[in-house]
Amino acid sequence: MQLNPRFWPGRCTCLLILIIGLRPAFGEGSSTAASRLTSGVLGEKTAWATQWYVVEGQEPGPVVLITGGVHGNEPAGSYAAGQIRHWPIKAGKLVVVPRVNTLGLNAETRWFLPLKEDEELRDLNRNFPTAEREFPQSPVAESLWEFVEQQKPDFVIDLHEGFDFHVSNPKSVGSSVIFSKTDKRYSLAEKMLAAVNATVDDEERRFEMLSRSGAAKGSLVRACTDRLKIDSFILETTYKDQPLSLRVRQHRLMVSTLLLELGLIDRDCVDVVTAQDPSSGIDVALYDSAGASSKGINNLSRLLGQSDGISVVRVGPSDMTAEVLKPFEVVLFPGGSGSKQGRAIGEEGREVVRSFVKRGNGVVGICAGAFLCSSHYDWSLRVINTAVFNKTVEIPGVGRKSMWYRGVTQEVQMELEGAAATILGKSGDVKVRYHNGPIISVGKATDLPSYTPLAWFRSEVSKYEPQKGTMINTPAIVVADFGKGRVLSVSPHPEATPGLESMIVNGVRWAAGRTPRSRD
Repeated sequence: MQLNPRFWPGRCTCLLILIIGLRPAFGEGSSTAASRLTSGVLGEKTAWATQWYVVEGQEPGPVVLITGGVHGNEPAGSYAAGQIRHWPIKAGKLVVVPRVNTLGLNAETRWFLPLKEDEELRDLNRNFPTAEREFPQSPVAESLWEFVEQQKPDFVIDLHEGFDFHVSNPKSVGSSVIFSKTDKRYSLAEKMLAAVNATVDDEERRFEMLSRSGAAKGSLVRACTDRLKIDSFILETTYKDQPLSLRVRQHRLMVSTLLLELGLIDRDCVDVVTAQDPSSGIDVALYDSAGASSKGINNLSRLLGQSDGISVVRVGPSDMTAEVLKPFEVVLFPGGSGSKQGRAIGEEGREVVRSFVKRGNGVVGICAGAFLCSSHYDWSLRVINTAVFNKTVEIPGVGRKSMWYRGVTQEVQMELEGAAATILGKSGDVKVRYHNGPIISVGKATDLPSYTPLAWFRSEVSKYEPQKGTMINTPAIVVADFGKGRVLSVSPHPEATPGLESMIVNGVRWAAGRTPRSRD
């Protein structure tokens, strides 16, 4: 390839570092004994440097290149690609660049940031060669384009997200498979669409095939199709009103269908989920779907993701399987609605979580998650023997009201004692944010061990007269064993209280069977 003289004369834009070794296959039932892994960096020592990975099977087969995160405000493709790169490759070669637009992903913006002042160049997915221009239009595009030419893929799959569902809003390409039509591409697209649409109940959210005009001019897929004659696809999910875990799963499902069809893998890998950095230490599965507060999800993702030795992957109801949870050490259920979380997971999913903890792992429930962990409801996980104050009372002039609701967010006094110093890294009196977390007492389950209180409410929030006096001196945070595992049930919100955030970080470490790293 002839390099565009516009960029950095005398300096190659594609800097590669090779690391070659053997990687065992994931999961049971795979015929792959080992895959050869090669990795390196595009644009090393630049602000936009990004990692690439090549996994080669032991048998001959096609080369498939997958890219994610070309647009920085479309994280699902990047997360999916980061998980797909760990799949057991039986034949051919899988090439993955999970975070093409590193700067945009870090800033959660669509654009390639150093070029944001240039309206024509700031969209990285319009920077690739076209019929009118021979060269890519930015250093990162040129580096990736050179890499594609070096790898000589038979297929290129670019993972994206749209702002709305194309089937109901044609102005968006969300939830679609985009390609320039040939019989082979059409057949592959049909199979991917059939697989993903089998999981979509709402007709207004179904995936569509967009093959008439193909990918946009200047996009990676259009350039690979037109200039390099590669069979290329854009797989679009939709970020409107859908949790990240679902969008990532949809990407995994479509790619798994394709790789099975092409023979790179010999079993469905949609449930093969690995943390972005499997060497991080503690892998946490954070529930982010129905009944989970988006504010709480984002807060916990940021808090734990910035903590040394902890990696977070978001999961949803469809991910509550033994295979998906196998790599994780803790499942975390955030605030929101415990009943919606429990019912979305279903009895089968709840049993998977119980088995996960019994085997020696941990579960942490915060506020709504603490309702979910209890033994009180038919939708509860029943992993800790707590009952909940939720009786319904006739309030004069108001009507019948359930007593779990105590009003808007307020600060309450909480006293940490006993094992709190060891498990949570805190002791003594603190003020903590409270927003209708469970007021607990000993439950009636005879098959569950007793819990141990770590903290007590020393003041209360009440909206109705019958609630007064029912919160003070009740347990605020409790722990218990469940099988070989550990349960942490937290009624208030330390993670959203300045100065108390480390309590949840330490609690997660304890739930994973690790000693908290700091105390204060």
